[in-house]
Amino acid sequence: MNCQICGKPSGYLPLCKSCFKLKDENKVMKCPVCDKWRKTDEVCPSCGNKPIQTIDTNKQQESDTTPKLTCIICGENSNGLHFCKKCYAKYKDRSVDIRITNCTETEILDEYGNLIYRCDDGRKVRSRAEAIICSWLYNNKIRVKYEEPVYYLDEKTGETKELHPDFYLPDYELYIEYNELSNPKYLKSKEYTQKIYDKLGLKVIIMTDKDLQDVSACLKPKLIIR
Repeated sequence: MNCQICGKPSGYLPLCKSCFKLKDENKVMKCPVCDKWRKTDEVCPSCGNKPIQTIDTNKQQESDTTPKLTCIICGENSNGLHFCKKCYAKYKDRSVDIRITNCTETEILDEYGNLIYRCDDGRKVRSRAEAIICSWLYNNKIRVKYEEPVYYLDEKTGETKELHPDFYLPDYELYIEYNELSNPKYLKSKEYTQKIYDKLGLKVIIMTDKDLQDVSACLKPKLIIR
């Protein structure tokens, strides 16, 4: 007798040893119409009976209860993608630092990213120049806050907006800004920022690349450090 599945010799049995193993894996079955053995997912070659569509209830339940993927930044529906359209448009060209709690709650720690330069006090900043300034302040025992937000009212829109000065010295109530670039667009932006500081009555020290050559000469006289 030959195997009803593969046609190989099977002795007195309808299935050979190899195909009999497939029975335990539910890959072969007896046709409910003609009682011949056939592959579970194929049409019966003897009577043409179509394969039975089965549903794995365990997988179905798992699929129903498994939460759908949402935006990893805001948690809103993202159609199964890692980011929703709004967050993708906002952060696609940035490096964002995010704190994830309990694998479900997210908090943006820094939406601008690129904190790669380590200062002497262990904190990280965005540029080598900022690291030099921050380290000097630390070594001179001056308390400093990095990018402490300054809030102001935009007169054109009436919205509350914020600036992110490079450093804030709470003991001096003083801000430090480092002007790195010299292109017209950047300088215009810094001029606009300076007007906001002036309007808010805030004290600001503007440092340039030249000041980095001797930070002490630039800051000591203004901070009255001996």
